[in-house]
Amino acid sequence: MTHHDLPPEAPAGAPQPLPAKPRANTMGRIALGLAIAGFVFACIPGALIVGWVLLPVGFILGIVGATRRGQRKGAAVAAIITSVIGTIVGVVVFLAVTVNAVDEAFDEAAGGDTTVVSSEAPSSAASGDEADDAAASGPEGTRDDPYPFGSVVANDDWTVELTAFDADADAEVAAASDVNDAPGDGFRWITVDAAATYTGADTGNVLELSIDYVTADGTVVSPHDEFVMGIEPEFDTLAELYEGGSEDGRVAMLVPDSLDGELRVTLGLFADDVFLALPDAS
Repeated sequence: MTHHDLPPEAPAGAPQPLPAKPRANTMGRIALGLAIAGFVFACIPGALIVGWVLLPVGFILGIVGATRRGQRKGAAVAAIITSVIGTIVGVVVFLAVTVNAVDEAFDEAAGGDTTVVSSEAPSSAASGDEADDAAASGPEGTRDDPYPFGSVVANDDWTVELTAFDADADAEVAAASDVNDAPGDGFRWITVDAAATYTGADTGNVLELSIDYVTADGTVVSPHDEFVMGIEPEFDTLAELYEGGSEDGRVAMLVPDSLDGELRVTLGLFADDVFLALPDAS
């Protein structure tokens, strides 16, 4: 090759050609828009499903947009980041909604919160502060601090009141039927009269309720522990009631002779237990 065949050299100090500017990344912009929309919907409990659809689409399109040569990457990278964060937020919202739904289901199965109208409510003549103080210092319905006998226990489905108590029902149980067992040493029969009213929707069964005796050492005594016949009026635990229907009757329980326990009322399988003191201990 001769000197004349060589390409001419660029003059010293001549400006170099500038690299081409990155083009707009349409795919990245679309991905970012979908990711942002998915993030917003993922924060709304009622629209979670829309967020679950948009977020993965935005993530995938963001990856595609980030691989485009010669195009801006900012929107695509932002779409990927937004999709990931939105998915995390969506999972948190979904778990919160699920937990809340489970709580509501249990609350509905329990018949709502159990409340008690005490037969020893503060006097209406008392001042507002005095009434508030009396209510705040009143019984809590626990084993350590039971409500007085005769308090009305209620939730969304049931209202129950214990109306009478016999601490020495041996003779009544013996006279009711020859098949009833004698109490034996260290035990006695007691009876409790109850009035139950169904206040829920559709129908309810008295079998949902429980009225028990809890001894001082924590042993639960149920009317079903010992078979008793002939007690009148009988509290029919199989009665089905429509709204407003009621069942009144008497249950008998064989308890320790010390009689140092409390009565327990439960208005449903998942309802809170409420404790009531025996009449002579209230």
